[in-house]
Amino acid sequence: MNRRLLLTSLRERLYETLKEDILLNKYKPGAELQIDKLAQEFGVSTTPIREALVRLEGDGLVVSIPNRGVQVAPISLDDVKNIYEVRRLLEPHAAKIAARYCEEVEVNALYEKLLKIIEGPTDVGTYINADLELHDLMFKHLSNTLLRDILDQVDQHSIRIRYLVEGNAGGLRPEVVELVTREHLKILDAVSKRDEEKAAAATLQHLINAEARTLQSLEGVVTIQGGETLVHHSL
Repeated sequence: MNRRLLLTSLRERLYETLKEDILLNKYKPGAELQIDKLAQEFGVSTTPIREALVRLEGDGLVVSIPNRGVQVAPISLDDVKNIYEVRRLLEPHAAKIAARYCEEVEVNALYEKLLKIIEGPTDVGTYINADLELHDLMFKHLSNTLLRDILDQVDQHSIRIRYLVEGNAGGLRPEVVELVTREHLKILDAVSKRDEEKAAAATLQHLINAEARTLQSLEGVVTIQGGETLVHHSL
């Protein structure tokens, strides 16, 4: 492998690692990202760190603040509402496409995983992976690449919000896991029957419920900055 390929691979790994750390809230909204410190942590020069941060800013995950450097982008209640508005507009359409083209074997495999989550206690990782698999299944048959790119970007912000909510709530409650999983099963049931309208309706209802749960968990919280919760008393 030549040096250029090695450098490309390094830059890509740095970008993906930093993105994952932000999405999973290792770096919380409002946290300062010190370039020199990150370069030391990863054992690289500052150049690939700067390049990764530029890409992350393009993703809307970090912001550059004059005289203050780079910070993880904050999350406000309006951000949550905006994300769910886009999801309500686009994901029911994706569910229709999934109902039209999904293979029975892939639907059944995920359905079985969801049933096991319902049947007994499960770890958070299993639950979240099943959720991610459902999203992949909903999007994989979209031929419109622009729509897929938009949904992928929205999905990233949704993941970050989810981990923020779970952190504030002290982790997922079993009753919430069961409730959400039953909503997912309803979507999959419609997809398996190739009922496009029911798949879209079930997806829309799930998103309405999910937004309500998220806003309730974040009630009173305007934004999280550097690990400090700022409360809006007029909500």
